[in-house]
Amino acid sequence: MFNIAILGFGVIGNGVYEVIEENKERISAVFGSSVGYTRDTSIRIKHILDKREFLGHPLERRITNDFNKILSDSSVSVVVETLGGTSPAFEFSKAALEAGKSVVTSNKEVVDKYGDILLETADKHGVSYLYEASVGGGIPIIGPLESCFYSNKITRIAGILNGTTNYILSRMKEAGISLEDALSEAKGMGYTEANPHSDLAGLDSARKLGILAGIAFNRYIPHEKITFVEGIMNVKQEDFELAAKLGYNIKLLAVAELIDRRAKLLVAPHLVKKGSLLSAVNGVFNAVSITGSTLGEVVFYGQGAGSMPTASAVVNDVITIFKFKPKAICRQNLEDGFLLSESEFGDVPLTLSNGSSYRVL
Repeated sequence: MFNIAILGFGVIGNGVYEVIEENKERISAVFGSSVGYTRDTSIRIKHILDKREFLGHPLERRITNDFNKILSDSSVSVVVETLGGTSPAFEFSKAALEAGKSVVTSNKEVVDKYGDILLETADKHGVSYLYEASVGGGIPIIGPLESCFYSNKITRIAGILNGTTNYILSRMKEAGISLEDALSEAKGMGYTEANPHSDLAGLDSARKLGILAGIAFNRYIPHEKITFVEGIMNVKQEDFELAAKLGYNIKLLAVAELIDRRAKLLVAPHLVKKGSLLSAVNGVFNAVSITGSTLGEVVFYGQGAGSMPTASAVVNDVITIFKFKPKAICRQNLEDGFLLSESEFGDVPLTLSNGSSYRVL
């Protein structure tokens, strides 16, 4: 039996429990068939850190508000962090790594701000720090980016990395409604955070872009270093009809492109050619296009948010740790001059007949 602890039993934390419960036999078979275990190979949630009690929940007796209880339990070898926010998520994650426990997280804010420290701490203590669920929800993108492009130099990443804004833009185009009305719909569907500013301003996409670009270009790139970040607040409903006449759709894209030995990083609404894969991504779905020097373009597509897709990615990371014990992959610090300034981008925005201006992919 493999014991884990979950920090935070909200939507994602409880989703982790549900994924494990629904897939017990499949998970056990992964270990049994590969390494020939005769003992119990199930994953057991031994502790759950939360201030709430969850009376009536099957795991109510495993709830604790004492993190030290988890830290001191030598039988727990993996800690799942689904707290959200940066504190105490960072402090708890670092303490767990220092105690010799691997950590899995879905928390993009922590990975963005403290990923360098946590990966180096994991490396120092011989444990793993995995964060597949921090970008793209259930889409497997970080793992492939780290391990499936050895024979390629990644030259470009371009993606729809935020389901909320993609839903809003899709509804503006399909239903001919305003941004405000589409946002109201998204709130009613449960697709937005209580405060949607991070989504609408492009900050959520920027955090995810920093993580992906950091892996592709072997550098720590916090989102504040990204050269240009613009959200969707200036997109007008009439822009979609004008763009369509020119053969384009409008999407909020996060783009990282290697130009010689430097990189262009930005988040902004783009005109995307109709018929392209990214143009066809609608609703809350995400898609990431990766271009390799020898492979060319590949696209990863799927649900970029939601408790079960995200929890699925978390559980897969847990299984990966128990099965393979992957080493932490550390990257170099971001040096001055690596990121191009906006004036060095070299792209020419296209201006629609109403004066709205967009970059073109």
